[in-house]
Amino acid sequence: MLSRVGLRKTSLIDYPGRLASVLFTPGCDFSCPYCQNAPLVVGPAGSWPEDLLDLEEALGLVEARKGLVGGVVLSGGEPLLHGELPGIASRLKASGFAIKLDTNGSLPDRIEAVRADYIALDLKTAPSRYGLVAPGQAEAGKALLSSLKVVRESGAAYELRMTLAPGIVSPADLEELLDLLDPRDELVLQAFRPGGCLDPAWDHLEPWPEQAVLDFLGGLRRVAPRSRLRGGLGGLGAMAGLG
Repeated sequence: MLSRVGLRKTSLIDYPGRLASVLFTPGCDFSCPYCQNAPLVVGPAGSWPEDLLDLEEALGLVEARKGLVGGVVLSGGEPLLHGELPGIASRLKASGFAIKLDTNGSLPDRIEAVRADYIALDLKTAPSRYGLVAPGQAEAGKALLSSLKVVRESGAAYELRMTLAPGIVSPADLEELLDLLDPRDELVLQAFRPGGCLDPAWDHLEPWPEQAVLDFLGGLRRVAPRSRLRGGLGGLGAMAGLG
């Protein structure tokens, strides 16, 4: 049961085109070694981060900001793990907020029920290599493909997000990724940022070289011309990794 969540009252960057509040749900079914939301991924019951709020308290704080913020981002962890999410989204939509869903794509059957206005779907790497981020989940790559279909057909605005984590995604994955992309897709590349990673061994790894990022982006644009860097080239060194 979802009883506590994290809250960022105001964000300028998490919902494109909108000032938003962000709700972070604990728990995730992936184990991305570079994840920088580690406390939300691994905290056992009863010992989640101390700054999590009671769900009702958090929703009340968000609803009190109506008129100041226009959207609410449902993020995590993996928010679709929680059966309460559609009800939370419905309550917030009824209060006049636009809803953005952040998801890793592991639960395609749960996406539609949220009725999000905007969806950010993580594309971790080539589907054949999803064992690197979802160990023991043999169908994780197939689930991603199903989620991609659901998102495209949902009618919601959407983006795909990829963190260029060394060893997880590589230039050698480009051709497989091109096979699943569509001209409609906006694939947003984000640089890996070492430090505070779920796996401490990743805290000192070097990000992709700038030229490799640009070459990869150019390759993606052969099929998905709207692909871009988060923050543009000038922000390449400062872009945050995703969980």
